[in-house]
Amino acid sequence: MRYKEFANYLVEDSTIPAPAAPVPVTPVTPVATPAPKATPAPKAVIKSKQTLTPNPTPGSEETSKPVTKSQVEDVLRSAGYEDFKPKQGNKIQVLVQIPSGEKAAEFRSELIQEILGILQTELPEYDPQYSEDTGISSLGGVVFDNSPVTVTVKDSGEQGDNAAGVANELELASIIQSAIQKYKRVNVTFVDPRGKKLTIRNCNQVDIKGRDTAGRKKSDITLLSDKSSLPISIKKLNADMWESADTLFGKRAREILDNLVADGVVELKKIGKRKLKTGTVDVYQLSKEIVIEPTEEEALDALFGKDLHPEGGIVIQTFKPEHFKQKDNNITVDAHAIIANAEDIPESHLMVWQLRNDKTRNSETLGIPGIRPLGVTLTRGIGKKGTKDVILVDRNGNVVKNPNIK
Repeated sequence: MRYKEFANYLVEDSTIPAPAAPVPVTPVTPVATPAPKATPAPKAVIKSKQTLTPNPTPGSEETSKPVTKSQVEDVLRSAGYEDFKPKQGNKIQVLVQIPSGEKAAEFRSELIQEILGILQTELPEYDPQYSEDTGISSLGGVVFDNSPVTVTVKDSGEQGDNAAGVANELELASIIQSAIQKYKRVNVTFVDPRGKKLTIRNCNQVDIKGRDTAGRKKSDITLLSDKSSLPISIKKLNADMWESADTLFGKRAREILDNLVADGVVELKKIGKRKLKTGTVDVYQLSKEIVIEPTEEEALDALFGKDLHPEGGIVIQTFKPEHFKQKDNNITVDAHAIIANAEDIPESHLMVWQLRNDKTRNSETLGIPGIRPLGVTLTRGIGKKGTKDVILVDRNGNVVKNPNIK
């Protein structure tokens, strides 16, 4: 296929072309024994205890020192939590705006769970866990293995008007809810430099239950009025992943990968074993990342899920105080980009499938432990200059040449 229809359409155009008719894939002998059925991962309260046991790297050893306060604060700052109460010893109190009244405990609990998930992802070797110990905080907090460091959430004290800062979707939700408590009803508009807007008038409720991803929900928050709803997914500017695609793309990814291996385009190397509750499986590694063109249906599903279109959309922004403006009960949030349909997608955020190495993954549908299917932004897939050394594959499974690499 012409690169204009794949790589260049992703780089130059802002729309996703109609899908081509699929080409049947010839079955091949599996390249790896499918993994046993995995137990669904629990919510972020309990960290998985699965271990990987490849041949040890000379000179390597497990982390034995306890996590430090500065390490935890650096991770939190990178995630958008930038304000901490000073002079608290080993206790990290994250300052965020929390609405008063009946919503306060709900918002604090959600914030703690989000922080826990971030720390479990970024610092798994220190075993971050949620503790209900009221000696830490009335709603508990995050603790670490063999470390005195704890993390709790504290209200910054700003209520109702012109809060100091907005770092993420939960803080944004807290600010809007605080305004609702003062004015009863607020008008909220998200707007980008192109003039694209998402608006809800007379909003009287903020639903943070929208963070539930069951049934392919994508919204982080949902703004509600008596007559309408506005589900919103918020992505930071540097966010480069749209979908953890084990279920959505795993089966088709396996067909494409089997053919690429059979044709000698890519190699799979066994690098070790991984112990699961159900047994031990071999772990594999790709010789090179694979980037695959999605169909239009796949791309829109990865971005919007089942709940964003047509009522709501995606807001791309790394929030700072200047992005949030309020005059009485009118709130305007400046965005880098608003995505309400396919035509709104910026070139940098167009979606491609990626098969990459991740020794912690055990995708049941892909069936090759160590290989992870993802829906990522174009810039993550082929690099900002389009010259990342990957295998490019069109939606029909054909390898295509990247003209940016001479």
